[in-house]
Amino acid sequence: MNHLPYPEGAFSIAKARANGMRPSGPVIVAMHAEAPQFENATVIADPSGIYRWDWVRGLPSIVVLIGKDTRFGTILRDIEDSDPQQLDVIDFERELGWMVLFTKPRLRTVRWPQQAVRDWLGDGMWHIKLNELKTNFGLATV
Repeated sequence: MNHLPYPEGAFSIAKARANGMRPSGPVIVAMHAEAPQFENATVIADPSGIYRWDWVRGLPSIVVLIGKDTRFGTILRDIEDSDPQQLDVIDFERELGWMVLFTKPRLRTVRWPQQAVRDWLGDGMWHIKLNELKTNFGLATV
């Protein structure tokens, strides 16, 4: 697998990870030319491409942005095989989202509530508050 190319923008993340750093938020994998721009670390992947994904191992969240006509090829399975903690897919054109549970033997997902997708594509305040609540609860239980 190490002979495969990185998706565009991933080499800098891989290099930072080799130095013990990681992105502070979700890593966006944009698979559509008109995908919205976010401040998060973003890589660009051709849906029909085959890439090196070992740099996502252990990352808390990978979000794949697609359009309504995007075809995945093997990308979801390849990302999942590299063991990020969570893998999500958002169709920004139809405002649909899914958490990927597993891809083998076939793709299995849980659909996001549409309001959660709209929040994620918008200002993200619901997700920010949810993460704060989870962090505070985790600190309270320790």
